[in-house]
Amino acid sequence: MLRNVNLKNKKALYNFIFIEKYIAGLKLLGHEVKSIKNNNANLNNSFCKVLKKEIFLFNFYIKPLSTFNNQNKNRKILLLLKKKEIIKISESVKKFSLNIVPEKIFLNKKGLIKLVIHLAKSKKKYDIRELIKKKEFEILSKRKSSSL
Repeated sequence: MLRNVNLKNKKALYNFIFIEKYIAGLKLLGHEVKSIKNNNANLNNSFCKVLKKEIFLFNFYIKPLSTFNNQNKNRKILLLLKKKEIIKISESVKKFSLNIVPEKIFLNKKGLIKLVIHLAKSKKKYDIRELIKKKEFEILSKRKSSSL
């Protein structure tokens, strides 16, 4: 019986332009897996960083289970990627000053928890303003067409 895990970083698409996509495994503890499968986690404000040829996920909030008392809610979590992918990501982060942004968490066919990360460039304020203008214009045009 596979549960539907639906954890998304909603602000990521709003604040970043995605360039390249990777799917990584997560090195988790047992109670963390239970919490994530129950959708008791939050990806908002989380980010990834390359440390000593490994990529870690920071600020990933996992709601603690009531049965465990000593839990670190915001510990750094190791991402499981191939060595070539880690080297490619770390080089592009250094060379082009890109960010590693976590987008969503899902269960694969085997029931393993996977994280979708993107190499991304942060949007400027004027890019965000243009996006808001376009959305408002689309909403207004829909309202006018439906009222006619």
